[in-house]
Amino acid sequence: MPFIAETNLSWETIMRFTPAAILLAGALALSSSSSMGRIGPQGPSTSNDTSPLAVAWADHGAAALDAGDVRTARSAYETALLLNPGDASIYFALGKVARAEKMPGRAIKYFDDAIRLDPKNQTAVLEEGLAMMDKGAIESARQTLAQLKTLCAKNCAIAEPLAAAIAAGPPKVVTAEAGKAPPATPLAK
Repeated sequence: MPFIAETNLSWETIMRFTPAAILLAGALALSSSSSMGRIGPQGPSTSNDTSPLAVAWADHGAAALDAGDVRTARSAYETALLLNPGDASIYFALGKVARAEKMPGRAIKYFDDAIRLDPKNQTAVLEEGLAMMDKGAIESARQTLAQLKTLCAKNCAIAEPLAAAIAAGPPKVVTAEAGKAPPATPLAK
């Protein structure tokens, strides 16, 4: 009989710890695969991983943006970004689209992502500063101007538009009172 008791004990132990072991194995598998393809401090994990389909979607987005179709451009660039999430130029293009849509907060985020992937991209730093000015964040724009001037070292002509925007001050905001509508006429009863 002692053999049967030991067998029951081992089956009981197996049955008790099997769900926990399965969960632990699943967690380890997910955590180890989630770091694959992640963008590190030096940029994307693989070089030359540009998909031809992503390039086609980015070209479609550029054509739409040139034609003034901002909505189609955003959709095409977002599709390109799904296909190639490590491409700084797609983030840059999405930042330009967000500025065209008058969404400076989103533009700043996209330009910041482009700068994270390509820290020496002076045009992305310039556009981020201009988006900050669109938002009215003058102090942040000044810091971005200083960052841009350190990137270009000598004759920094690329910084002139941002310096001019900072000198001009924050954008003029039209309030509801400034564009007052005539008083509404009461409805007939």
